[in-house]
Amino acid sequence: MRLVPVLCLSLGALSVGAACGPAPAADAPAREEIFGAAGPGEFILLAATGELVSADIEPGRVLGPDVNLGVYAPDSGRGGQTLRGVAFNQAVSVTATGQGATGIVGSMPLELSVTRAEGGLRARGLVAGALSDYRLDERQLTGVIGRCSYELARSGRYYEGARSCGGRPHQVTVLLPRGLSSWSDAALATTLGLLLGA
Repeated sequence: MRLVPVLCLSLGALSVGAACGPAPAADAPAREEIFGAAGPGEFILLAATGELVSADIEPGRVLGPDVNLGVYAPDSGRGGQTLRGVAFNQAVSVTATGQGATGIVGSMPLELSVTRAEGGLRARGLVAGALSDYRLDERQLTGVIGRCSYELARSGRYYEGARSCGGRPHQVTVLLPRGLSSWSDAALATTLGLLLGA
């Protein structure tokens, strides 16, 4: 995943000052500017280490600096949706039908079983070849997504908390657009896997 350096923040109870990278450029936007300028269909992940992932999510596409995916009807005429394109320099071809998703991210498999429990979404399986088990509901976004683990709690419009991608945990803030709620469970779980687990 190529992440864009933005700003080193000290958020919440985690002390992340020592983990911050180089000082941001003078014109780097602040956290408030980034989230304040977010459109209604914008996904944003901002980490205290200065990493930023963003994408516009619309009914037929996911488009951002590192993501260009189209959402199509499956070739075979089955129900569901197929996501094709590129995410973080990896070719993506994943079909989401019913309560599951299967396909390829780069040369690695994506296979998810998706269920509803207690008003939330749970996905289990593989994201880019990595064992994954994650949950999303109105209160939290938690679990392992690809190579990263998340423990985020809902705070207003955002999910905030700790993320670890093989190293020390860092504070992150995630904004999920309302438009994702109209996607099928399997397509939503796949999109989250691609954006949060690479």
